[in-house]
Amino acid sequence: MKIAVSGISSLIDSNIFLRAFWSELRNRFGKCAWHYQPFKDGSSRTIFLGWANINKERTVSISLSYSQKSIVNGIHFGEQFDETIDESSELGRQLKDAVKTAFAHRHKPSIETFQVAISSLYSSLSPYSGQWFEILPNQHPISLLSIRVRAFDYEDAKTEILRVVSPILDILSVETNNLFWLYKIEDNQVNISKVELGETLHPEINNFVPEEKWMDEIPINNGYLLLSSQAIQFIDRILSKDELSTAEDAFISSCHHYHIARSQDALIYNRLFYCGKQENEDGSVELHLQEDSRLKTASMFSRRAEEIATVLYMSAIEVASTIDSNPPEKCSNCGQEQYKISARVVDYVTKYLGLKEGHHLSKVFKSHYEKRSKYLHAGVMLTDNSYTGTTIPRLDPSSDSGVSQRTSVLLTNLREWIGYMLRQQLKTM
Repeated sequence: MKIAVSGISSLIDSNIFLRAFWSELRNRFGKCAWHYQPFKDGSSRTIFLGWANINKERTVSISLSYSQKSIVNGIHFGEQFDETIDESSELGRQLKDAVKTAFAHRHKPSIETFQVAISSLYSSLSPYSGQWFEILPNQHPISLLSIRVRAFDYEDAKTEILRVVSPILDILSVETNNLFWLYKIEDNQVNISKVELGETLHPEINNFVPEEKWMDEIPINNGYLLLSSQAIQFIDRILSKDELSTAEDAFISSCHHYHIARSQDALIYNRLFYCGKQENEDGSVELHLQEDSRLKTASMFSRRAEEIATVLYMSAIEVASTIDSNPPEKCSNCGQEQYKISARVVDYVTKYLGLKEGHHLSKVFKSHYEKRSKYLHAGVMLTDNSYTGTTIPRLDPSSDSGVSQRTSVLLTNLREWIGYMLRQQLKTM
């Protein structure tokens, strides 16, 4: 059974319609669980999705047909593997009506607020309130993030929450040089609960980080992590718009690279944390450090964390440098575009670190970017894992110094420099 769908003109409208339709199937038939095995047939412009369990007695194969640019123009039921659905049957009438209802209601989702708990390496966030979200500190290092979403039912809302939380956590990471993740409860599940956005009882709301530029450590006041006003505005833009600009998407991608790099970085530099001190009778002070069990377990399976973090930190500014760069020039001989990515990255560093031409940091980043490229394209390692506590100098022509070093890139510097640059760029967007 084939049902034509007309009046959809964009990829975004296609996906909104499909979300409305899956919600309508759940409303009529129950859970609508999937045996999901999608594949695309370009010659017939169809996408087979799999089988949807629309009731206890049968599953139905579902395919989509599309026009140019992935715009849905039809839904096919039971068209695979000699299945048949009679249009005049009760099921056929229900499916046709579900498509009609979803199309009519596709631009009328409910706007409701849901809350998730997020955790960081250090502290809770200070309380913040935007038009589409709210952050409230909880027991350190937990914060409660409430988000308004447009959704067609609870299952659709949960998917939307998880979709938008990811870039929000990435931005929080850049804003604080910190690592964030969804706080999971029993059975490793994320608790997504429906709430109301109301007036917070916290005495201080939107205590923004001071305008003075900072690079080292983390922005903290009275034990709570601080954000900038630009971050609050940017998060509101993410939540309020169906489609972001190319520049906004690129910035979110660069923040994602930064955050994943920070997660690898933490396996090296944040496994130990301060948990108190003791003054001895002789006047000496003994610091007590404790190993973070979360990071200890993860670090056992990430032998190359330092290299992965280096590559992703450098990739973050490679992506960010595309935002306000000039279009690539074309070769006068072959007509091919010449991207000059390394030069673009150096220009980005010079601009957002406020460097003068020829500054040594520009050369440092050019060298780091070349190392990243050699690691990805030629397999040249970025670290020497043979260090045992005793230095054994060996010649290494690939090293800047000419001899072997445990690492030629200091991650803490990359973290702080690149986080600073991304924060400065956010102020211009």
